Parts: sequence; structure tokens; C-alpha cells
Amino acid sequence: MSASPADIQADAPSHHLPAVMTGRDAWFLDTEQALEEEMDHFCGPPQPGDRAPWQARADQARLAALCLSGGGIRSATFCLGALQALASRRMLGEFHYLSTVSGGGFAGGWLQTFIRQCGSIAEAERQLGGSGNEIFAKLRRYTNYLTPEVGILSSDTWAGIVLYIRNTILNWLIIFPLLLFVPLALLAYRTALEAARGSTLWLPLVLGSAALFVATFSACILLPSHRPRTGGVTAYASPARVAACIVAPTCVWALALPFTLRALFEQPLPVSGLSLCRLGLAYFAVQVTAYLSGLIWQTAKGHPGLWLYERNVGPWLASSLVSAALISLCTGAFIDWLVGGAASFDAERAEVSQTLTYAAPPALIVIHLLQSVIFIGFRKSAECADLDREWVARVDGQLLLAAMGWTGLCLCCLVLSADALGRHDAQIPALFSALAALATGPAAAFLGKQVFVRAQSLAAKGRMDDLVMMGLSAMAAVFGISLFALMGWWLGRLLGSAYDWWGDCLLPGWALGGAEVGSGCGINPYGMIVILDVAVAAVLAGAVWLFGRVNVNRFSMHGVYRNRLTRGFLGSARARRDADPFTDFDEEDSPRIAELGTEKRLLPVVNMTLNLTDLLHTEWAERKAASFTATPFACGSAVLDRADRARDLPATGGPRGAYIRTSQYAGMETRGDRVSAGRGPLLGGLLTISGAAVSPNWGYHSSRPIAFLMTLFNVRLGAWLPNPAVARRDDLKLAKPRNSVLALLSELGGRSTDVRQAIYLSDGGHFDNLGVYEMLRRRCARIVVIDAGQDEHCTFFDLGSVIRKAEVDGLAKVQMGEMRILARSTIEREGKRAGALGYARGTIAYPGARDAASLIYIKPSFLDDIPAEVRAYGATSPAFPHESTANQWFSESQFESYRALGFHQVSKMFGSQLTTLSDWSVYLDSEIGRRPPDC
Repeated sequence: MSASPADIQADAPSHHLPAVMTGRDAWFLDTEQALEEEMDHFCGPPQPGDRAPWQARADQARLAALCLSGGGIRSATFCLGALQALASRRMLGEFHYLSTVSGGGFAGGWLQTFIRQCGSIAEAERQLGGSGNEIFAKLRRYTNYLTPEVGILSSDTWAGIVLYIRNTILNWLIIFPLLLFVPLALLAYRTALEAARGSTLWLPLVLGSAALFVATFSACILLPSHRPRTGGVTAYASPARVAACIVAPTCVWALALPFTLRALFEQPLPVSGLSLCRLGLAYFAVQVTAYLSGLIWQTAKGHPGLWLYERNVGPWLASSLVSAALISLCTGAFIDWLVGGAASFDAERAEVSQTLTYAAPPALIVIHLLQSVIFIGFRKSAECADLDREWVARVDGQLLLAAMGWTGLCLCCLVLSADALGRHDAQIPALFSALAALATGPAAAFLGKQVFVRAQSLAAKGRMDDLVMMGLSAMAAVFGISLFALMGWWLGRLLGSAYDWWGDCLLPGWALGGAEVGSGCGINPYGMIVILDVAVAAVLAGAVWLFGRVNVNRFSMHGVYRNRLTRGFLGSARARRDADPFTDFDEEDSPRIAELGTEKRLLPVVNMTLNLTDLLHTEWAERKAASFTATPFACGSAVLDRADRARDLPATGGPRGAYIRTSQYAGMETRGDRVSAGRGPLLGGLLTISGAAVSPNWGYHSSRPIAFLMTLFNVRLGAWLPNPAVARRDDLKLAKPRNSVLALLSELGGRSTDVRQAIYLSDGGHFDNLGVYEMLRRRCARIVVIDAGQDEHCTFFDLGSVIRKAEVDGLAKVQMGEMRILARSTIEREGKRAGALGYARGTIAYPGARDAASLIYIKPSFLDDIPAEVRAYGATSPAFPHESTANQWFSESQFESYRALGFHQVSKMFGSQLTTLSDWSVYLDSEIGRRPPDC
């Protein structure tokens, strides 16, 4: 719905761009409103009474877009040459949008800063139309933009090393206290079993039985066939309720019953059969009571499924009796196995508590699951029989996963640490072995980085390198096992030393005049260790709270990358800099993106990836990501949906999108940052996120084991920003998540989603490496895309990916014509007969559009007529012009060769009298139609 011109003017942001929303919600826009605002920018506000949708206005306006792809500094330098060629023909002003991704954003950011410096696009074209030697002189200083001063002894190199070490240590101050809670909890549980060995048999049994009653009763009333229906809609239980009411209480029961089992070893041995039978009878009584309680509940509420209760009493009693008998029999067998035929038995020396810790809880859960297996097998059928069986299987799967996780952690933190590292005769060799195993962590993190930067070329072959990924996952597993074993060993020694120093009194031994440990306070020594466990947990919690207040983005490598990218590509476009002479950094190098786009052409669109690795959208199981954009108007994503607005609007077929006005989004470091308030994010920061190829979450190729290592060793270039669909308005202004600990834990586990307060953004190439997807959303009639991604075999993976996604999502159908783009090896082998042009044309059909749109696709090619200096460099590098994206340290010859190739290749595409994009498209069609010579 359109707003009046008066309202638009009243609510205009500080950079005088028009706004279409008014009132209290002026800071928030959905997808339609965000795109309407862009249309108003190009075409002016609609006339009063004009109700034409933005799609019709876009089709009429015949919008044009220039897209610069990802590919690191290789793409940046090639695109710079292409921009120079377009400027020489005064064609830059033909494009409404400048859509950039990753390395293409380096060139796009340089151009935007240069235009701002010149004052207009026309003046920038005039200056770029010359040789460009003076203009690019400053930029050439930063061909090695990460470390301009090269060499192992250079200040830049060692500053980078120090920054990495400092930031990694600051991250560890949050991560390791969190990880230490795991072995500490296991040690505390084992110690609590030993401390409670002389207590009553029945208190933990009663508490555990109460928890089991809650779980079984909840399972009975939450089963799908037992849920109430209203108006044909069934009130199914939510996953959170199932976890809280069934899974968690069952785990509590499995953790409580081992205390009773431990107390049995303090009774006269052998244990009487009556005591063993009581354990099984308690389980049976709880199961029967919970089942009957469910029956009474269903009768009182009048819910469906009452007849099912009555018909399935027999199978329930039988299955519960089998599991009860197994609990008694397995407990007796376990005691006989440990005690054997010994005349005297020392439970402490036999490490009964250790064995119970890692074996009893998972064994109890498995026996409990057997009850559901037998019951489901003999259960009478129901209307929702299949649904019930699937539901029970999913609950059982979660319980089995919990049991396996408990066992695995116990084996690492307790068994392995005690057997391998706790032996005095082999402690030093075992310690060195564990430390050597830990070395697999940084090695896998480094190799994971290499896989990241090679992802595009690997994917272009139609697959990822499975052996590499399997090897990295195996290295991550070895590292994780070694890490938790070392933490368990270290915590055990720490608590033992603390007990030796403190004693078994509430006051330390030295405060009691040097009394010996255990000489007289009457406190159970193991109970004192439990108290020390609690004290250590309090210290760890305090450390997490203290260091968790640190901005999780500030001390990743994102800031380091951002500063160098901004200095190299944005600072070099400025005529005057006030740089610190020691560091060569200037805080004014990066403009705010909200300050750009004052002309009606080259509106910047920075493409990023919204990572969705914690899948809530199963239809995106392959993508694990979505598009996220930033423009001078708004920042957000079309896949988001703000819940507080969705309640007030009619239902639609999908998300409406959630965008925040750029001046009100992610611009402030802290709430007291008055300098940045109301100005929005820095362009350099957005370009850094758009180029954050090395991130623990990276769309389809995300791997949780590798994400754990990359987060732990701070191989992180992405950023956590407020979620436009969830965060409160005050939080949206901050360039950080509200809870850094939760964000870091999510990154550590490779779990990022769109339903929490913060979202994880990374390289736009993790979703669309060409920047075309969002231009198709805007229904651009003329799109020129420069694809400088690493694709030496010309498989066009990125192009195929965006065409497929656009068609699946209903944005457009793109059909490419003859692809006269060939690999270097083919061109060198066949010469002119190959007919390589280095570009191709395609047509775009938008839903409901009358006229077809056009796409011009350009790719770096080793053509037969390239300049001599470019061919000379190519002779030294067989991979040119598709050298590895991992190489971000270009030499002068590399920089100039790619720039000259971009200038030559795009210049060659123009006829003598071309002045518009339409004429250019017609001319290229005629060129493609020409057949190559036979010789």
C-alpha cells in the first residue's frame, strides 16, 4: 500500500532517501515495502490513486543491474578492469543496481567510495575513462591487502600473528570454561555416588520414581492419538514440551537410580533377592500407576483414545513387567560380576562408582526403551497407529542419543583420562600422546580453511572431496576425544590437590592449625570433594559471565579482516587520508552504507548469506542458507517473518520478509555509542561479511565437527548480527548479539538458525556467488554479471546454482544461449577454431511479465588476442586466469594482469557506436551468432 508524499517526506531518513513506511513501524519493512522503497528511489513516489504493484512498476522501469561475483582479490582485480572499460564507454550510469558478492564487493566498494570522492558518477566515469594509472596508484600499494609489508619479519606479519593469538585467547576464556562444565559435571556425579554410598537405599529410588512417573504420564497424554481435537485441528504436543515432560524426566530417573544401586554395595553381600525385586517392583508400580493416571485424565477431560487405554492394559502390564524383571536381573548380574567369589569386597577399590557412572544410566534407558518396543509390538491398532509409532520412535531416538552421548563423554572424561593419563607408570608418555592428538585440532582447522577456499572449484566438479572431508571429521573426532580426556585428567588432579590442601572441613586445614586431612570435622571426604566441585563450577560460571560480556564479533578474525580490507580498497579510493603513521589505518576510510546511493544509479546491494545449518526448513536441507542483503535503504532477508507483525496481518503463502531501515540497524558497538547512533553499519564491515569465505557455518558445505575446530581456533570471519525478525528494536541498533555466550556456543556446535535473537552471516557466495539472485527478485530487465569465481574447467557451477534456485523459488526462469566460454586448455589447443568469446547471453522470463529480460554473462578467459603482457604472465602461471582463491597476496604482475584482462575482455565486447545497454545486447547477439573460422 502506498503512502502519501507528505508522509513519505516526513519520515525520510537522514540521507534524504524516500521512505514508504510511516508511524511507529517506520523502522521495519517487509519485502514488498523494501522493494517499493527502491522503486520510489528510481522512479519517484507513485501518483495519488496509483495502486500498481511494485512488480508492474519494475517491469515498466526496465531496471538494469551490474553484478560482480565472488572470488577474492582475483575477482576484485578483474572486476576493476571491467569497471574501467565500462566507464570508458560511459556505461556505468546505465545501471540502477550494483550488486556485489565477496571479492566483487572489494571492487564495488572501491567504486562506491571513488564516486563519493568524485561527487558524481559522471565525474567518476570521466576520471576512470583515462589510463587509470594515477587512480590505481594507491590501490597498487595494497595488492597484498592483508599484509602490505611482506616478509616473515615485517611489522604487518607479526601484527597479524599477535592479533590472532590475542583474539584466540580471548575466545578461549569463554569457550574453555563452558567446555570444562562437561567433565566437571561427570566428576561431580561420580563423586556424589561415592559420597552417598552410606545413605538410605530408598530416597533416590523415590525421587527417580517420581521423575519416571512424570515422563510416563506425559507420554500417555501427549501421544498423538490421545490429543484433543477442536474444529478438526489436533492439539499436538510441541517438541519443546516433549523434551521437557518426557525426555528430561526419564534422564533424571536414569541418573537417580544408580545412587540406590551404589548403596546396595554397602549392604551385606550377597545382596538379598528381596532387595533386587524391590527395584523391579518399584519400576512396575510406577509404570502401572502412570498408565492408570493417564486413563483417569483422559476420562475426566473427555479426550479421544479412551478405548485405546482399555484395550491395551494387557500389553502395557506385560511390557512393564518384562522391563521390571530385567532391571532386577541385570542389577543382580552386575553385582555378581563385580563381587565375584571374593570373601571380602572393597567397593571403593573396585571403582564401583566409576562403573556405575558410565554404565548404569545408559543401561537403564535401554531397558526402559525395551518396554516401549514390546508395548508398541503388541499394542492394539488405532486410527493414528502409524503416527503414534513414529512419535514413540522419535522419543526413543532422543533418549537413545542422550544415552550414547553420556557414555561417550564418560569414556573420554573419566575412563580414558584415568586409564591412559592417570597411570603413574605411563603418565608422561600418555600425556605426550594426548598432546600430539590435540595437534590434530589446529591442523584440521587449517585444512578446513583450505577446503573452504577451494569449495567453489570442488563443487564445480559436481562433488566435494569426500576423502578430505572424512579425514577432517576423523581428525576432529581425535581432537575432541583427546581434549575431553585431558580436561577430565586436569580437573581430577586439580580437585585432588585442592582436597589435599583444604581438607575435609569447611575451613581449610591451614586455618585449623595444620590438622591432618580427615582428622576431625566429620564431613564425608567425598562430600567435601562435591563441595569443591560446586566451588569450581561457581568460578567457571563467573568466568563465563564476565568474559561473555565481550562482543563475540570484536575478537574473532572478522575485525582484523575488516580493517585491512577497508584500508586496502576503500581507503585507497580517497584523495586524502588522515591515517595513523604507525599502523596506516584511518577510521574515516569506510563510509556508512546509508550515506551512499544519493544518485538514482548504481544503488549498492551487498549480498551476504544467512546461515541456516540448524535445519528448521527441511526443504532447504541442501542449501542450509538463504540470501541476506544490505542497501542504503534496508537490511534484511525475504525468508524472515516478524512474528509480532504476522499476528496482525492476514496469512499468506510464505514469509513476508523482515528488513530494518539501514540507519537503524547494526551501527553501534555499544548502547552508549552516540557517534554511530542512527547512522547504520559501515560499508567496510558489510563487505567483510560478504567476503567471509572462511567461517564455521558456510551454507551447504557446513560440517559440525569442523565448525567446532574452526570456532575453537578462531578461524572465523563471519559475524553475528541482530535478527530483523526477532530482536527488539533497541537490540537491532547494535552490531553484536545480545548474548555472546549463546552465539559462541551455537557457532561452536555449527548450529545457526533464523528463530533466535541473533543470526550468523557469512560470505554471500555460500548462497549465491554471482549476486544475481536478488536482482532477479527485483525483476531487473537487463543484468550484466561478471563471474570471476575459480572455475578453470568452465563448469559454470555458480551460474547453474543461481538459475536453479531462482526457478525453484519462483523468482524467474533463466535460459542461457550458446556458451562460447571455454577453458584455457581448450582455447590453447584449438586456437581460433574454438570460437571462444568469454561471454554468453541469456533470457529471463519473470512471472506475469510480458517482455523477456536479458542477461549478459562474462567470465575471465585466456582468449587468443589478449595483450602481450597478460599472455606473458599467463605463461608463468598455468592456472591463470583462475588461480586459487586461497591466494589473497597478489604481486604487482598478478594484479596488473587480471586488471588488464578485465579491461581488454569487456572493451572487446563493445562495437564502435554503442552507448546503451539495449544496443549492447543486440550487438552481442550478433557477435555470438557469428560462427568461428575453420582454421
